Amino acid sequence: MIRHRLLAGAVVALLTAVPGLPGTAAAGPPRGDGLRPCALRPLPLPTGVAHGRATAVDPTGRYVAGIGTRITDGVWEPALLLWQGSRVTAVDTALAEEVVGVNSAGVVIGNAYVTAVQRPWRYQGGRLTDLPVPGSVSGAWVTGINGRGDIVGYGAVEETESTIPLRWPADRPGTVATIGTPPDGAALAVLDDGTVVGSARASAGSSSYAGWVLHPDGQLDRLTVPGRSNAWVLAARDGWAAGVTADDPDGQQHPVRWELATGRATVVDPAVQPVQDVTAGGVVLGLRAVWHPDGVTPLPGAVDGFPGVQAQAIADTGTTVGWTTTDRLTPVRWTGC
Repeated sequence: MIRHRLLAGAVVALLTAVPGLPGTAAAGPPRGDGLRPCALRPLPLPTGVAHGRATAVDPTGRYVAGIGTRITDGVWEPALLLWQGSRVTAVDTALAEEVVGVNSAGVVIGNAYVTAVQRPWRYQGGRLTDLPVPGSVSGAWVTGINGRGDIVGYGAVEETESTIPLRWPADRPGTVATIGTPPDGAALAVLDDGTVVGSARASAGSSSYAGWVLHPDGQLDRLTVPGRSNAWVLAARDGWAAGVTADDPDGQQHPVRWELATGRATVVDPAVQPVQDVTAGGVVLGLRAVWHPDGVTPLPGAVDGFPGVQAQAIADTGTTVGWTTTDRLTPVRWTGC
């Protein structure tokens, strides 16, 4: 699952309307019509770590991953954080700039800026390693991982000012492959059956965008929204995808959910704008609220008078992770939302 921050210069053109990037319209406050007993609990920080953000959770809710900061003599140093229940492991590494995913085996993926180039990495079995990238790309990012360890992402091709979707297959360690999709695209999620979901230009030279689904048998389907000229996928899990739609790349955005089996699109409550994640049951996570078919549940801490909050990822169990902001960044977990 992705949250997913797309930083490559070529992808900025592809996803200019993605929430969190310039030009995005601000979302209104969440509606308070959810009736679930949603509770917020802080996640423990290791000794010596002053700040932390939980940015990924595996579908079972067993593993949570994120980023911590040590402050030594005024110097801020990053650390990769991995929680399993109440136990937390810290890995001091300069590569802990962005943690984007963790699977049910505890494999963590992320991105870092290394020697002036964006590079992806994987943390598995206590070892952190760089992922290979094609020689044709000027920088690469990972965006999603599935249960068996397949990883997807994209690379920036400076020569053509475009992007190409990439896959790092679990059964061929140390290799990377280009995914054949519509032109100028990015892979954003990989499902457990190998299905890859992403976004791309509607056609070569087009100014419109659409989501896409590449099935294991090679069939490619588009994800669009009737009456709207643009759609971007931001997350996918099992039979569902979620993202945003707009009449034009710089226009007003609306959160949307797709049923992958049929391609049917449903525009959902604006309280979950910007869209962060989606579960196997089709529940959509926003920055400060959770959307269910029967209503919206604001996340505790997201109302006036409380610390600022930012949700980042949600498990199929409903466990949601993110952080609160007061005088420090505190990693948190929401349950029952």
